[in-house]
Amino acid sequence: MTRLIMVAAATFVAARPCQGEVPKLFREKPFTCVTLAEAVNHYVALGEEASVKDLELLVPDDEFESRMKVRMSWVCRILFQPKGDEPLRGPGYGAVSLPWHSMPLKTWRLFPLAASGSSYFVLSEHYTLAGIPEKPKDYLKYCRANGRFCKEPVPIPTKAQALKDLKQLRQSDAWRAIKWKDSGKGWSYTISEDWVWEYIKKQAEAIPEK
Repeated sequence: MTRLIMVAAATFVAARPCQGEVPKLFREKPFTCVTLAEAVNHYVALGEEASVKDLELLVPDDEFESRMKVRMSWVCRILFQPKGDEPLRGPGYGAVSLPWHSMPLKTWRLFPLAASGSSYFVLSEHYTLAGIPEKPKDYLKYCRANGRFCKEPVPIPTKAQALKDLKQLRQSDAWRAIKWKDSGKGWSYTISEDWVWEYIKKQAEAIPEK
């Protein structure tokens, strides 16, 4: 799977105008809070028009490797801010493997990401689908139509800062309100908090010491 990412990134570089190296987020399977923020800042520096063209080339609608389009959506969740009070929705790639019923968009405004302090964390990258997924290009169009492109770079956290922000996330009211076992009419789920937390924690712990 990692090889597929590298091949797709290499094809993208060959096809596009020279605008710098593809962000590490799209070239390598492992990622951290730092590589996510660096990818966002790469596109902030390019500007909206160039960024949209780059992302469309990087993740075409017939993209066969789902990880690429999922990571493109992470960048979009941060890169485009809502024009009004209502948060932008996440991509229609399916149901995220999270306790979504107790994680409303009004509270988790970047779902399935979360901002805490100076860091951005991915809560889950796993989707289950029972229909036809939204095309990456359509999600980009939605973000442009309903959001404002970020013109200022986001912070690049140190490992110490990311670990501090991680602790803040775990202690937040929003996190405490999550129901890891829940059910309603026609639906139910039980999700391991420890499994989800380990996935999030690695994004801070894997940041190299400076």
